Amino acid sequence: MRYLGFILILSIFALTEAKGQKSKRKDKFDSKGPRIMEVYGDSLRKDSIVYYETEIGYIMPDLSQKFKGMWSINVMRRQARAVPDTLVSSYIEFNEDSLFTAYVGCNKLSGTYIIKGPTIKLVVQDTVLAPCTSDLEKWFIKLIQERVSYFDINKKILYLKDVAYNIVFDCARKQEQTPSN
Repeated sequence: MRYLGFILILSIFALTEAKGQKSKRKDKFDSKGPRIMEVYGDSLRKDSIVYYETEIGYIMPDLSQKFKGMWSINVMRRQARAVPDTLVSSYIEFNEDSLFTAYVGCNKLSGTYIIKGPTIKLVVQDTVLAPCTSDLEKWFIKLIQERVSYFDINKKILYLKDVAYNIVFDCARKQEQTPSN
């Protein structure tokens, strides 16, 4: 009985001690420096509070100008280690208003895209498609909507990648064609 009372008093003392520690923290919203992020628990103790000084607000760069234009789709990979499909006269065109159009041999497809940091989400919006002799278009729609999650882009090359960063589509920027008179 004494031990039970002693354990009860110690646990009450430990709880009030931990509660008092939280009130001794410094002001975490200093207007001069970076914001302070509060994390409960560290790798050793779950009852501790760890403060990290970090920049919480990060503005993602706008990459829509790099996407704008027509891209020739050279290679489509249905699976990561399978033999890729070489596409001829296929393209995807990104517009400024988050719309895209694509052609993969049979129908002209259109849809929307959203870019957030290194991620991209493409949704094909056509519902009625003419039947095709090849299954490339069906695979294109499936891959573009279900597998493509990330991208890598520079002035001349666009890679559309899956969640494991495997390249699904390898695209090259099409040269602007000037009308000849």
